[in-house]
Amino acid sequence: MASNSNITLKGLSKILNLSISTISKSLNDSSEISQLTKDRVKEVAKLYNYQPNRVAVNLKSGKTKTIGVVLPSIQNYFFNNVLNGIEQTIENTGYNILISITNESHKKEKQHLNSLANGLVDGFIISVAEETQQLKDVEHYKNALALKKPIVMFDRVAEAIESNTVIGNDKQAVYEATSYLKTKGKKHIALVTTLQNLNVGKERYEGYKKALEEFSNEAQLEIVLKTTSPTVESDFKSFLTSNLEIDAIIALDEESSLGAHKMTKELNKQIPKDIALIGYANTKIAEHMSPKLSTINQHGFKIGEIAALQLLHQLSQNVVTNKRTIVSSEIIHRQTS
Repeated sequence: MASNSNITLKGLSKILNLSISTISKSLNDSSEISQLTKDRVKEVAKLYNYQPNRVAVNLKSGKTKTIGVVLPSIQNYFFNNVLNGIEQTIENTGYNILISITNESHKKEKQHLNSLANGLVDGFIISVAEETQQLKDVEHYKNALALKKPIVMFDRVAEAIESNTVIGNDKQAVYEATSYLKTKGKKHIALVTTLQNLNVGKERYEGYKKALEEFSNEAQLEIVLKTTSPTVESDFKSFLTSNLEIDAIIALDEESSLGAHKMTKELNKQIPKDIALIGYANTKIAEHMSPKLSTINQHGFKIGEIAALQLLHQLSQNVVTNKRTIVSSEIIHRQTS
């Protein structure tokens, strides 16, 4: 009866009375070995639950069969969606995923990237930390590329690095949201954000600005609140009470969206009659809010799929490429707009 525990090449060699070299070549379908012998070896290997030693295989090939996924946070619904897209795409490819969280720290991102690039992963899928975008220090990315580790960046990118990027059409998405509210008769549209230090936040602001400028016959001054995650609710409450003319809000991130929705209701404003609201938030959360929150869907799962496929292609072809892919966002209108 075959053992349930994994057997080694040496064990198979003893059972079959063949050399370890012959066993190895048979399992790798070498043309040097007869088909009869290969079939016999594979049958016994299956019977005894033989599994190749991954470490040994990786050492021989020079590949780790591991992809490093570096994220600023896992608390954000968008990054969770992207990660799901990556995982489902990588599944059954023979690759493993090693996840690293930077918590928006440049120091952590640098440490993680340098450590992982030193023989632990074959390539990276990364969204840049907030501090890295502020400091514009990307030497650790250059070091990884110098070690021939391909990088695919998504959402937040380092423009100075030549690598594949998968991003949303942030400017266009907020432009369309702002324009929609204008066509609904909203004359004082406010913008609320905690992303003012990030490229995505700046792009979204430009979309808002462009839409206001295009309605020249109904010129509106910008009404913008730049806040932080811990203080968004208190800041927004003061902001709204100081700008009573506001009749619509576009919130550029989940914290701003949830905070604006909550505080608008606490101030006894009717949504969307008094103040309309479009934000960024998890679909499940948005649909369980009262009233249900209209959101801009970034299609995070699709972004994850594309990023993973692009990295897998580079790894299979042993190349490093420089390609930009844009995934269009979509406004999901619910009860707040």
